[in-house]
Amino acid sequence: MSQHNDRPEAHRIEDAPLAITAGDVTAYLRRHPELLANDPELIATLVPPSQSTGRNVLDMQHFMIGRLQNQVRMLRDIQSDLIEASSLNSFAREQVHAAALRLLDAKSFEHFIEYATGPDGLARVLGVRAATLCIETTNGVAGIGIRGVRVLEPGGVDRILGPVENCRLAAHVRGSRGLYGGLAEDVNSEALVRLDFSPATPPGLLALGGFDPEQFHPDQAVDLLEFLARIVERCVHQWLDLPPAR
Repeated sequence: MSQHNDRPEAHRIEDAPLAITAGDVTAYLRRHPELLANDPELIATLVPPSQSTGRNVLDMQHFMIGRLQNQVRMLRDIQSDLIEASSLNSFAREQVHAAALRLLDAKSFEHFIEYATGPDGLARVLGVRAATLCIETTNGVAGIGIRGVRVLEPGGVDRILGPVENCRLAAHVRGSRGLYGGLAEDVNSEALVRLDFSPATPPGLLALGGFDPEQFHPDQAVDLLEFLARIVERCVHQWLDLPPAR
């Protein structure tokens, strides 16, 4: 009879949940001091003392306020960066759209080339030091082409951009005289994009050289640059009556 009564009691003892004491929590937090710092939601559920109650007791309220102030400062910095980036992108979009309209409004091929490569044309509207149109030659002689178009050696576009890349943006560069001629010394950043005029013509390159070393850099989006390049391509094969490349 006594043996029968012992079994349920033993079973209840085994199934009873372990009691966690304040000392257990304290010991765990000492072994994992980063827990509160990495879990702001947990901190928010705590009820901190209004002030320190002893020499060795941390004022959690002060800690929480300091952490929230850091988060607010971080969010304000992020907001400022987003606003600045949005303003710059909007400004760049307006510049590129204005340049595209001017290219499309050219009255002749000569006028188009003059606007695309002259100091008072594309370069001025985009706020860059130099704008250049380049095309590969088929006879191996590179240099200054007709009507202000610069000529690259065969394979020159692939050599500059790589065989699979269509765009390259670079900061803190030394301008190439082969691309920018006498303005090369003033070019400290650049945006380069491949031009594909027609299956019947060699590839080309649109080169924009910035005076500011950070005007162009690899982290920038290239969609506006590619849009401008497509406008240039269409203008060229329209004036020269070339079949479209794409």
